[in-house]
Amino acid sequence: MKPLFYFLVLIITLGGSCKKNENQAIKLSGTYAGTFQRKVSGTGAISDVSLSFSADAWNGESQTVKYPALNHGTFSTTGNKINFKNESVWTAEFDWSLILSGDYDITVSGNKITISKSYATGMIDVYTLSKQ
Repeated sequence: MKPLFYFLVLIITLGGSCKKNENQAIKLSGTYAGTFQRKVSGTGAISDVSLSFSADAWNGESQTVKYPALNHGTFSTTGNKINFKNESVWTAEFDWSLILSGDYDITVSGNKITISKSYATGMIDVYTLSKQ
């Protein structure tokens, strides 16, 4: 009976430690460059982009004007989520869903990050970036 008890304690301990790691904030610092794509039915135009992170601030540039709409703001991470606050002033002549703002999923693999957001319409925004 004791070996089973110790085994269960080990499993519970390991399971608890995994949950703690899921909620750890991802640390972003420096400049990342790559592409942005809004996928509609699996395809969409691609634009070269760069995002720079310092402390809790970000700024970005896109090869294509307002695709996506980048400029500057603040960000925070929790687990595999990143929240952008865009502090720019925007005009009304374009699709404001292209503004980098709100909650996104983020994955990190070495010096590469993928930032994505899915919409109820089936659209997906994907930033695929590498640290410079």
